[in-house]
Amino acid sequence: MALVSISVSSGLSLVEQIVVQMKQLIDDGVVRDGSRAVSIRCFARDHRISAHTVAEAYERLVAHGYFQSRPRSGFFVSRPQVYARHSGDGEDGAMEPDHLWQLRSHFTTRHDRLGASSGRMPPDWLDVELIRSGMKSLAAKADTSLAQYGDPYGYAPLRGLLQTRLLALGIHAQPEQILLTSGATQAADLVMRCFLKRGDRVLVDDPGYFNLFSNLHLHGIRPIPVPRKPDGPDLDLLDALAREHRPAMMFVQSMLHAPTGSSIAPANAHRLLKLAEQYDFRIVENDVYCDMLGLTLPRIATLDQLARVFYVGSFSKTLSSATRVGFIAGAAQSVGELCNHKMVASITGSQVDERLVYHALTEGQYRRSVERMRYRLANALQLAGDMLEEQGFEVFCRPLGGKFVWARHPQIDDSEEIWRRASQAGILIAPGKVFRHNLQPTPWFRLNVAYCMEPALQHFLGSLRA
Repeated sequence: MALVSISVSSGLSLVEQIVVQMKQLIDDGVVRDGSRAVSIRCFARDHRISAHTVAEAYERLVAHGYFQSRPRSGFFVSRPQVYARHSGDGEDGAMEPDHLWQLRSHFTTRHDRLGASSGRMPPDWLDVELIRSGMKSLAAKADTSLAQYGDPYGYAPLRGLLQTRLLALGIHAQPEQILLTSGATQAADLVMRCFLKRGDRVLVDDPGYFNLFSNLHLHGIRPIPVPRKPDGPDLDLLDALAREHRPAMMFVQSMLHAPTGSSIAPANAHRLLKLAEQYDFRIVENDVYCDMLGLTLPRIATLDQLARVFYVGSFSKTLSSATRVGFIAGAAQSVGELCNHKMVASITGSQVDERLVYHALTEGQYRRSVERMRYRLANALQLAGDMLEEQGFEVFCRPLGGKFVWARHPQIDDSEEIWRRASQAGILIAPGKVFRHNLQPTPWFRLNVAYCMEPALQHFLGSLRA
């Protein structure tokens, strides 16, 4: 292993120096696949470092697939297999937009494209230090319980904290009424598995959340679209649809609705609940943008007190999407059934993620971080709305907060045309059809206000007037 050079002045640790250089030598073919690696003892002697350091480096190379450990024979080079990426993956303009395309765009948008309608926030808008401090706190307080299964309902202290946060919204819930989930998506999936069956009909926002539509189709559940208005669902039409279809449930995003940014008015929330009682359907209230709304407005669950409403929340929008921690609150018996389904599907959630979220929320920085984000988004919303109207676009509504604005060009009947033209300009603007359950064409499209002041986007939108 004379090809590996160890330097005490390097910015990398000794272990990292060995791992990085060995991976490069193997990738370049300098060290042949299948050859036997120098023993730990000989490597340590030749480089005058400890055998423990070499052993740790070798184990990391095994973990990365560059070494194989064979009992009583030592370590052997094993170059990892690299598979070619599918030709359509990550090419924003190469695939016809649908629900999965929109979901995939969250992960594969090319770095040379401006994700103007993405759900992601710009990196400098996120408080990475909040996660870092939470991880440090978690590491300092780690105990043997982290090596065991957690509570199927979720980390008890976090559920207790959620109990207090729900109370601030006027929602009274006991710990047994709160179930932690792997994000809001798992919460909705558990409800479908537990309380719906193939062929059931459910009311949904139109436009609405693209991944919800994919999940409903996957379960064979039929969505009945209810047009969204600036003050919530069209309740007159909902009344007629409920009378005709007798839905089992409604999935609705009450506050800072994606993609329109609208919020349900208190009077409409009350009437919606009355219609649910009249036609005997349950409501799943998605409130994942709760912390982005600075106002304490009554939710549907506030009026219902979790009798027929499931209330769903998440921390992926304001803390970190990587932690995948959400929750669902409802009647104790129903939440117990959801917990049973969760155990069958995934046993428990991630104790590490749940504890990380708890520490991040209780270390005192989260509230200030969210306040800064709300202030920044409020300014961006105002600027984005003004800019769009000056450019001749129609804005669906002026949201109370959040990161989305829903707009249309008065002379373009199908926003897919905007998507195609934007793609040619290196900008990703999702056509509005991906937010509709049957991918029906629409002139409307979504923008993330955090990107609306980008000169490239402003120039592109201005060019549409020509």
